[in-house]
Amino acid sequence: MAAVVDVLVGLLSFYLINGWYNVIPWAALTFLTGYLSIHKKDALFNGSIFGYFLFLSYIIIGYRGNLDTNSLLKFGLFTIIFSLVGAIIGLIGSFGGFLLKGRNVKKN
Repeated sequence: MAAVVDVLVGLLSFYLINGWYNVIPWAALTFLTGYLSIHKKDALFNGSIFGYFLFLSYIIIGYRGNLDTNSLLKFGLFTIIFSLVGAIIGLIGSFGGFLLKGRNVKKN
C-alpha cells in the first residue's frame, strides 16, 4: 500500500510541481510518516520504503533517454543507487518525525 501511495506522490509531484521545490512536500510527508508510526522500528522501515519508492517512481517517470540496452542498463544502475539514497534520506526524515512525536507526548 505504501508503495502505491509513493508512486502517486511521485506522479503528482512530477506533473504538478516539477522542480527543486518537490522536496518540500516530500520532506513533510516523510516527517508525517515517522510521526504517525507507533514504534521506532516502524518509523525507520516506513520512512525507508517511502523514500525508496518515491525516488524510484520519480526517476522512472522522468526518464526520456534512449531505449537501447546499454542506456537502459546504465539507467537501471543509476535508478537503483539513487533510490537507495532516497531510502536513506527517507529513513532519516522519518526518524526525525518520530522524534518530534516523542517531544509532543506529555509524560506522567
